[in-house]
Parts: sequence; structure tokens; C-alpha cells
Amino acid sequence: MEKKSTCEERIPYDQSCDKFAAFNQVKGQSVRARICRTGSYFGVVPKKLANGRLAFPAVQVVK
Repeated sequence: MEKKSTCEERIPYDQSCDKFAAFNQVKGQSVRARICRTGSYFGVVPKKLANGRLAFPAVQVVK
């Protein structure tokens, strides 16, 4: 059985919420509020770490 590689497996989730927000030129609270309402930030779903924090990939959200 082959293991299929997905985009999620290749991109490391190593950014904090504030670093992800700065990379996307928004406030950290805007990212947290959007995740609270919809579960993602315009299609980017963070991973929840064991300590309860969120980890984001280093991607820039585009339309």
C-alpha cells in the first residue's frame, strides 16, 4: 500500500499565530478570531499542538 504525499505533509507547521499574522500583514487577533468563527484562516487550517497552542505553515494567503 502506497502512502500518498499531500501538501500538508510537505509544508512544516512551525509558525506561531503572531508570526503567521505578520507574514500575511494582519493582526494576530484577526487570525485567531477567524479561526474561532470558521475553523480556518481563509483555507489554512492550523495544527493544534499538545500544549494547546496553534502551529501554522509559512504560507501567504492569496485570493
